[in-house]
Amino acid sequence: MLGALRGDRTLWAIALFLSLIGLLVVYSASVGLVFRYHPEMPEYYLIKHGLTVLLALFGAYAMHFTDYRRWGPAFEGLWWISIALLMYTFFRGSGAQRWIYVGGLSLQPSELARFGLMGLLAYRMAAAPEALKHWEGLFPLLWRIGLTFALIAPLNLSNGLLLLTLALLFLYIGGLPLRSMVRLSLMGLIGLIGLFIFAPRAKVWQQRIATFWKENAASTGKADDYQRAHASLAVYSGGLWGKGPGRSTQRYYLPQSYSDFAYSILIEEYGLLGGLVILGLYGLFLWRLAALATVAQGFGQLFLVGAFLQIAFQVGIHVGVSLEVFPITGVPLPWISLGGSSLLVQALILGLATAISRKALSS
Repeated sequence: MLGALRGDRTLWAIALFLSLIGLLVVYSASVGLVFRYHPEMPEYYLIKHGLTVLLALFGAYAMHFTDYRRWGPAFEGLWWISIALLMYTFFRGSGAQRWIYVGGLSLQPSELARFGLMGLLAYRMAAAPEALKHWEGLFPLLWRIGLTFALIAPLNLSNGLLLLTLALLFLYIGGLPLRSMVRLSLMGLIGLIGLFIFAPRAKVWQQRIATFWKENAASTGKADDYQRAHASLAVYSGGLWGKGPGRSTQRYYLPQSYSDFAYSILIEEYGLLGGLVILGLYGLFLWRLAALATVAQGFGQLFLVGAFLQIAFQVGIHVGVSLEVFPITGVPLPWISLGGSSLLVQALILGLATAISRKALSS
């Protein structure tokens, strides 16, 4: 099966395996959605997720045959498209409106915006590496980061903070002086304090922090207490070996068990050993990205570094929430959680990373 693939086949193998595990987790964890919306068709979300996975993998397969250097300028257009979509969700009303629905499909613009911004930064930093040394060259990057953060954070603070942290760390790795890094971090901290005071969802964030630190939990963050309790029950009841595929009990009680808490359900059904195997696969995937970054050059190298950071942070935050290390956020688990936007981004990363590896390994 892997014989028709080019470039780094380890990346392909891991993505395929994680996708299969994702199908099992989604089929089991989406039972609540099935009862609510599609009781006449229990396999609805399995089929929908499976078709999305196939489409994502086919797109990555087609992409990995292309010359990756041509994709650099495309990130400019992709970023502008994502900004237009973010503006649409930002100005259309309720703070809960983070998705765009077209027919039976949904798109979360913040996922696309984060990927587009990181690709844009990689392209511009590779084209003008000295731009990070002075404010005149840095400003075109900073206003793009600031605009993207400003459109995401008021409605989705976790994704906004993830984007801001990734972008600043990426700039530092790309050559941003430490003094400038400190200044930008302080500016970001001031903006964050302002959000916690004036943003429409500020009270929700404050309650989540209070709940996480067990301060006044009886009167604040009751919904978050409920989610944390059932996520913990899922992890603890899984034991070493797990209950077995499709035998989760917390999937009936845990909101977003198919997306934001997919790792909790995975451990409940496959146990601690299953959870460690999945983390090992993510670690191997990241190791391959890092190894390829050492032999790639220019835009390809920076893109791989950005992809490494995105996946590492996303996996770390999702797993940390499931294990009560971090407050509750809405970060999906790559290749496993239900969600077309996340799969789209992972497919783009896979396709471009293997295209880079195909070029790097043949030279």
